[in-house]
Amino acid sequence: MKEQSARNTREGIIFVGALIFFAVATFFSLYEGSRLDNVPWEWPYSAVFTNWLNGGVESAADILTIDYLVYAAKFAPVYPTIMFFSAFALLLQLASWILKKSEIALSVFHLVCGFALLFMSGVLMSSPTVGLEFFSRVFFVTALVVVISGVVSFVKARKQVV
Repeated sequence: MKEQSARNTREGIIFVGALIFFAVATFFSLYEGSRLDNVPWEWPYSAVFTNWLNGGVESAADILTIDYLVYAAKFAPVYPTIMFFSAFALLLQLASWILKKSEIALSVFHLVCGFALLFMSGVLMSSPTVGLEFFSRVFFVTALVVVISGVVSFVKARKQVV
């Protein structure tokens, strides 16, 4: 019983820590990405969501907040990378809490996440910016780790069922 309580406490602390890291990294990413306001020649390329949803950018006031994150990921990827890892840790922790009754379902979830990251890595692989190329590599390495852990846990769970 003490072991379970200690585990729940540890998981809660990790979750809160990841949440704090995510919030702080988001703040700094938005700050770095706000430089997009002063770079009008980059608006057609980095204000992706504004161009998609509003049909273009006429002034800096038109830029959506999410486009600041895109700009930060392209040109200053340190804080967006911290955002990614903390958000991914939050996602995996939530999944483990929700799927704690089924090891196989959790393993399948890890595999789906890994293949989604592989897809995103492939999409970003030919990016002309250093930041998105870096994200492609981060997604690829993370995908490999998640897929391998998903396969290993899936095999272990299948052996326990049989």
